[in-house]
Amino acid sequence: MRAFLDTNVLLDTVIERKNPLFCQNADAILQAGKNGVVDLYMSVLSIPIIAYVIKNVTVDVKKAKISNLTSIVKVLPSLPEHVNEMFECPLNDIEDTLQLLSAKTGNCDVIVTRDVEDFALSEIPAISPEDFLGRILE
Repeated sequence: MRAFLDTNVLLDTVIERKNPLFCQNADAILQAGKNGVVDLYMSVLSIPIIAYVIKNVTVDVKKAKISNLTSIVKVLPSLPEHVNEMFECPLNDIEDTLQLLSAKTGNCDVIVTRDVEDFALSEIPAISPEDFLGRILE
């Protein structure tokens, strides 16, 4: 299975959110990727978002956190043609649309996100981290 991780799931592990379940789920998903249970993908667009959100650490710490992620999660491009495709996409959020287009570029089977409703009109099914873990651990 080729699973695309939305930025919110990646941030759950990078910034260790206050909700421990978010962190546990994100860590379990990354572990499944590390163990070869599933192929994990992310958009290159997630990298500057992550770097911005963790702005209160040094550049070296930022690079280390991003390097840890990209050692497990393959980075998909955002292509110039995605800009024009974005205008035709039924999703309401531009960032989500660009994430979806990256996921399509990577031929991903699912989008793992805590904002499933934002991807309701996506041609790639979106599932929550909990549902994804249930599916891959069956």
